[in-house]
Amino acid sequence: MARKKSAGKKHSGMTARQQQSQQIMRAKAAQKKRQALLKKVYVVGGAACVMGLIITGAWCIKTGAIGHAAQAVVDSGYAMTARAGFSVQSLYLEGRSRSSMDEINKAMDIKKGDPILRISLQDVRERLEKIESISHATVERSLPDRLYVRVVEREPVALWQNNGKIALVDDNGVVMTGLDMAPYKQLPLIIGADAPQHVKDVLGLLAAQPDLARRFSAAIRVGDRRWNIRINNRQNDMVEVKMPEDNLMDAWTKLAELQESEQVLDRDIKEIDLRLQGRMFIKLSPDQIPGKNNNSARDT
Repeated sequence: MARKKSAGKKHSGMTARQQQSQQIMRAKAAQKKRQALLKKVYVVGGAACVMGLIITGAWCIKTGAIGHAAQAVVDSGYAMTARAGFSVQSLYLEGRSRSSMDEINKAMDIKKGDPILRISLQDVRERLEKIESISHATVERSLPDRLYVRVVEREPVALWQNNGKIALVDDNGVVMTGLDMAPYKQLPLIIGADAPQHVKDVLGLLAAQPDLARRFSAAIRVGDRRWNIRINNRQNDMVEVKMPEDNLMDAWTKLAELQESEQVLDRDIKEIDLRLQGRMFIKLSPDQIPGKNNNSARDT
């Protein structure tokens, strides 16, 4: 028996201080486990409570029975989840380059520490998409405490002038105000109250004929029916091209062909009328044919 006792002491090989340190470590580990278990119970209980409150709140709203007391109970439930760790601590925003940060913050209306489960992702998305410069937004939760917001901004394609004011428009005709105009001074200029809704007409013409696009100055919407397009001639004077209501591309292509074959835009002319299919009317500058009618017509 004595040998057994002695062998046991030798096997343990630990001093009193080491044994005490080990006991402290075991106690700390046990305490952490208890805290983790309590937190889980707290979270599950809080979540169950919130779910119950949300269901009750929905019933109250549906039946018209909600009041200050019911709202206070719902607020208390969300506060419980926030104390359990489900509160906004980080918010990540991607995709913004030209949109106003003040507008975005106002639309999101989210502060650090807000209960993350209370935030309506759909409401935040809808508010963001009301900003003129934002085409699409997504909002995601990453529990327990992160929000990810991604925005797709509208791409300006033209400058729009109306009533003496200039704004940017995208290819769907959406007007964007309050943006810095400096980076977009080279964009095509469109003029007229309803010009943004028809901006794709102008973009299509310019893309189809690069040589004419280089001479382009502005496109003016006339009577919500058609366009007058201003281009520069060789003297850098303005030539007004009256486009037809229909078959714009055909008329524009014929003008490009005539310019290539006869350099009509290199002459001193004031106006080209393409409104009648198959016909082109050219108005020369007043000093080109003294004493004579300065209008000519030709078949195209």
